[in-house]
Amino acid sequence: MKHVLEIILVAFCTFSAGATAQVYQWKDPENGATRISNTAPAWYRIAYGDHRNPRVQAYYYGVLVDDSGFDYEGRVALRSRTYIGRYLPRLIPPTSLQARR
Repeated sequence: MKHVLEIILVAFCTFSAGATAQVYQWKDPENGATRISNTAPAWYRIAYGDHRNPRVQAYYYGVLVDDSGFDYEGRVALRSRTYIGRYLPRLIPPTSLQARR
């Protein structure tokens, strides 16, 4: 019985750690509530601080790996400091956005 409990505990810790590894956080503009999700919001990939959209912060195991409040260069630098930064959704550079207009 003791071994079964140990196996369940190890499995729980393994799967719960994986579920909370990458977290996106932002303030809901409608009610000011903090939103937390393991899925990035649609506006997250825009590479420059668009103040019409809420600021999104991405955390990996509690470490800040991206912040949409920074400019493009700042976000690239922040992402390059961590291993997981290169696996976040690709940023759309400001020049690409201007070319579309």
